[in-house]
Amino acid sequence: MEKQTLLYTGKAKSVYETNDADHLILVFRDDTS
Repeated sequence: MEKQTLLYTGKAKSVYETNDADHLILVFRDDTS
């Protein structure tokens, strides 16, 4: 499964589409605000 296009970026997470249409990759950030 490869991380492809960035679909959404919020305060705490980013959502990427993958080469599998049934799966997404969620990346949770630990940034200070």
